Amino acid sequence: MSGSAAEREHTGGSAGSVTGLLATALDGAVVEVPAGDYREALSISRPVTLVAAEGPGSVTIELERPCTVHADTELRGLIFTGAGLVAGGAVRLTLTDCVVRDAASTGIGLRGDARLSATGTSIERAGGNGLFLAEGATARLVSCHLTGTAYSAVHLAGRSDLELDECTVSASREHGVRATEDSSLRIDGGTVRESGMSGICTENSGRVILTGCTVHRAERAGIFVGAGADARIERCRITEVSGSGLVVGTGASARVRGMVVAKAGKNGIFIADDAHGEYEDCEISHSTYPAVHVGEQADPVLRALRIHDVEQDMDIAESARAVVHDADVSAVTVSTLPPETPVDGAPESLENLTAQLNALIGLDSVKRDVNAMINVMKLARRRVENGLPPPPTNRHLVFAGNPGTGKTTVARLYGRILHTLGMIEHGHLVEADRGSLVGEYVGHTAPKTTAIFRKALGGVLFIDEAYSLAPLGGGNDFGQEAIATLVKLMEDHRDEVVVIVAGYPDDMHRFIDSNPGLASRFTRTLVFDDYSGEQLACIVEHQVAENRYELGPGARDALVHYFNLLHRDIGFGNGRSARQLFQTLTERHAQRTADIQDPTTQDLIELLPDDVPSPPPPRANPPTRQTLPPRG
Repeated sequence: MSGSAAEREHTGGSAGSVTGLLATALDGAVVEVPAGDYREALSISRPVTLVAAEGPGSVTIELERPCTVHADTELRGLIFTGAGLVAGGAVRLTLTDCVVRDAASTGIGLRGDARLSATGTSIERAGGNGLFLAEGATARLVSCHLTGTAYSAVHLAGRSDLELDECTVSASREHGVRATEDSSLRIDGGTVRESGMSGICTENSGRVILTGCTVHRAERAGIFVGAGADARIERCRITEVSGSGLVVGTGASARVRGMVVAKAGKNGIFIADDAHGEYEDCEISHSTYPAVHVGEQADPVLRALRIHDVEQDMDIAESARAVVHDADVSAVTVSTLPPETPVDGAPESLENLTAQLNALIGLDSVKRDVNAMINVMKLARRRVENGLPPPPTNRHLVFAGNPGTGKTTVARLYGRILHTLGMIEHGHLVEADRGSLVGEYVGHTAPKTTAIFRKALGGVLFIDEAYSLAPLGGGNDFGQEAIATLVKLMEDHRDEVVVIVAGYPDDMHRFIDSNPGLASRFTRTLVFDDYSGEQLACIVEHQVAENRYELGPGARDALVHYFNLLHRDIGFGNGRSARQLFQTLTERHAQRTADIQDPTTQDLIELLPDDVPSPPPPRANPPTRQTLPPRG
């Protein structure tokens, strides 16, 4: 296109305007817009693709009013200024390498059932929201950038649904991302920074999943979970916010794992009155207020928190019912960390717990044994209620089986079942191994073992790879001291704790025989058989469903075939091998679909036989796996 900018400004109708190009285009046509600057009132009423003829950035369209999109439209490499894009109804709008700049109000707005797919697109300096979704609109943005908006960069209302993948949101005068009403939000990766209010504000009743994203320098909270919201937050990082890093409002709930909060102007995590949730494996440092605040009547479960370089670790209200496990606190001036609290939780029914047990894949003999023990304990309770002595029982167990056969899962259920039957006070599970029981020097092992044992009082102490306490050759290994300490503690607290020792089958024989006190206390062995190929395929099916994938035709048969051919040497992981295969399936699926320019929903969720790899070849001279007959 030639001539001055004035000569290239059009109001429609002429062949030299974008409107004129659209007027002569057929439905579904690809329209190449010559390089240049255009000024017009643009409306798109037929399905077309508009492409900047000389590549991204070569075409600038100054809009006299918002461009209304009434039909399925694809825009590539175009720059829009002065106004934004608006779509409604059942319209699909696709943007690739576009820019919406200096819109007087909203940058991109969708209502009704409109759908937006944007890749590599920027929304800059909008006079309202950068992206606004309402009613039933949906959008997915990949590697996009929203910056300098007068209102929240992203605002969700109604039943709208948004996915942000590896996007950057910056310099919004209000919230970076705000979800309200019944909307749903998923953010995977990316950064939200320099927000005038909260970085991410969820005040909605729909799904909220935040994974691997960073919030940096917000004037209020880094992430705010409002009343009634239920958020899942994993591997997120919050730094240098003026308010609290994470705020969970009154009545709200959050499931948080692997979050890092550093240099918050208030609390690292603020859990308001009557708030809920689970917070696990989080790190909090350099907060101005206490690292964690728990309000009145709040009942969060806090596990494996790492708190360091703060004035005070926790501020827990008197009426709060916080449960704290395995907190690691260092470089703290004032520590108010409460003692370890076993997890009681809401009352559970025996029927529900046994249903969970019986629903586990495989483990038929284990289920029979546990159900038999439940019947004995129920009978014991009835006899006591009727003034009769209970029958002799021994609740301590040996779990013999190869790795990945569900031993920890069953141990956790067993503790909850015992609690429901009134056999132990709390029913929580404390996991231990040689490293947590055995000291490094003389006099260190007994206190270390005792500390772990006391954490388990009222619940279940689960010692994995227990045979490592009695290594081959014996000698002066401190493991024997740990065993002797355990035997004495089990006697002193015989009605207060259940101990389960677990490990490879043959090695567990050696462990039990290493101390006479063990043989008299562990009189029952539950054998955890390896999973069959069919059962491992079922485990993968569960992973597929939980992660919103589907198995396509023939894929399940391919899974069974894979596991039937898989060599089962000492490195075979049973359920772990099934979970590893699922990860491989998703990676191969991603590679297979990477070149599909416009994938359908089915393309994104369907796993095919081609996604199932060939089993790895067997190792040369591998150690054999172990099997174990029940002890007589």
